[in-house]
This record gives sequence, structure tokens and C-alpha cells, in this order.
Amino acid sequence: MIATFCWRDPDGEERTSRTRHVYLDANGITDRSRLEQAALSRLPGTDLWSLSIEVPEKWRGAYRFIPRTETATVTGDTPGWQWWRSVLADAQSDPFNPLPTRVVQIGDSSEAVMPAAPVQLWWTDRPGRGVLHETTFTLSGTRRSVWVYEPPGLTARNRPVVMVDSVGPELRSEELGCSAAFASGLAGELLPWLRREWGATDDSASTIVAGCSLSGSFWWPGSGPGVPFQDRVRATPPSDSRFSVEVGTLEWMLVEPNREVRDLLVGTGHDVRYREFCGGHDVLHWRDGLIAGVASMLERTDR
Repeated sequence: MIATFCWRDPDGEERTSRTRHVYLDANGITDRSRLEQAALSRLPGTDLWSLSIEVPEKWRGAYRFIPRTETATVTGDTPGWQWWRSVLADAQSDPFNPLPTRVVQIGDSSEAVMPAAPVQLWWTDRPGRGVLHETTFTLSGTRRSVWVYEPPGLTARNRPVVMVDSVGPELRSEELGCSAAFASGLAGELLPWLRREWGATDDSASTIVAGCSLSGSFWWPGSGPGVPFQDRVRATPPSDSRFSVEVGTLEWMLVEPNREVRDLLVGTGHDVRYREFCGGHDVLHWRDGLIAGVASMLERTDR
């Protein structure tokens, strides 16, 4: 289907504005290597810019506008991601979008929802919210924030939902890169503390490790050192562990690795919930998919 994105120049029409170029950054849609295809056009004599572009009818995604005085052209000696971060410094959300803005990597973004996009069941305002506690904890030798969320109406046991601060990009890459020390810290330091201080369950069937983005980077380690993730799965004996895996069909480099890991887990006798959604590498999907995956893992099934 064709979607039209519009941006109004706050400085008015061309003779009063410094803006000469406006680009659309739509998650999973914009090809950053061909940014000219995402360029909006000004309606002559007005402050209105627009771009009509083909998108999947089930697409949901974050988008933002990038107004510039100069053309966004990458030079051959500039690393792609560093260049793109510099371009995003000028990005802005859509002030006319009635949906709430969201922070996505750098700055605010707006949300686009096509007519056939599946309804998100978990990301809604509900009465009777729980309580969020923030504390500090030394995990794997690093002092960091830990958030414990207590949903309303739970018993004294089995109650907390726990989120761990990744601190920064370098430590995040190290710890989520199949770090044995980090895994040991979660099992040997964090869980005992949660059970002691917060009455967390010691039932393995009710204990879930979850995450998005780098947590499911099944291409790891790429060209770097380390045992490929798929080889680790092949060496894992069958167990009662259950897995929930999902990937966006517009995450072009991640789809096949996710499918491969799904097939390997199923082939080794594991219980796997697998889903593909029409979207990119996007927090707008993670917010609902993460909770849906956790809920599916807590469903009791006869084994």
C-alpha cells in the first residue's frame, strides 16, 4: 500500500526557511544507502513537504523527519553508522501525530500503524498499576541499577519482575556476547538476592530470562572470536526449557539466523514459540512482543 508522510516547515515557505532537504527515517522502510529515495518534496509556495512511499499493509514502525540545509551524502571515508548518527542529530518526531512519541535509539520518534497491522494487546494503559523500585546491586563485579517491578494483586511469593541496567555500550556488548561471567552472575548472585530480599520464586518453570535486540543476536560472533551461537545450540542437550523467539521480517540480516536457531532448537527437542512480525529492529514491537513472549512462557502445558 502507499503511505504519505507530511512535514510542515516551522520556518514557513521556501523564501523564509533555511531548510532545503527533508528526509524520512522510517524503521525497516528507509534504505539508508539510498537516502535520496526517502527525500520529501516541498509543495511550491507553501510550508508543506510530503513523500508517498510503498509500505507493507501490516507494517507498524517508528518514523521521524530529518530537515537539513545540505544534502545528506555519505563520504567514502566515513563509517556508515557514525555518519548516520550525525544525520540523526537533526531528526524530529511528527508534531501532528496523535500517538505518543517514543525514544528510539537517538531522540524521539513517532509511530505509524498501517490498517492491517496486528493490534498490540499488551501495550495499553490499565488501571491499578504496580510499584517500581530502583536499587543498586553489584553484578559480575559492576555496580549498576536494578529495577524491581511489583504488579498489583500478587502474593508474597512469585512476585517481582526484574530489569538490569546494561550500564553502557561496551559492557553491554561484552556481557550479552555469551559471557560466562555474566551468566554466572545472574544465576549465582542476582537470583539468590532476589529470592532472599524480594521473595522471588525458586521454581525454574516460573523463571524467565528475556531481552530484545542484542539479547537475540544469533549472528554472533560474526567475524570475531568465539564459538558461533548455532554451534552452542547444537551442543545443548534436550531439556524442559521453553523458548520464545521472534524477529521482524524487515530486519533483513537477522531473519535467517533466527529461523536457523528456531530449527536447531526444535531439532534438539526443545519447546519453541516462534513468530515473525511485519516490522524492523524497533522498540515499538519489542514493547508488546517481549511481554507476549513472557506470557506464553508462563503458560502451563502438559509435557
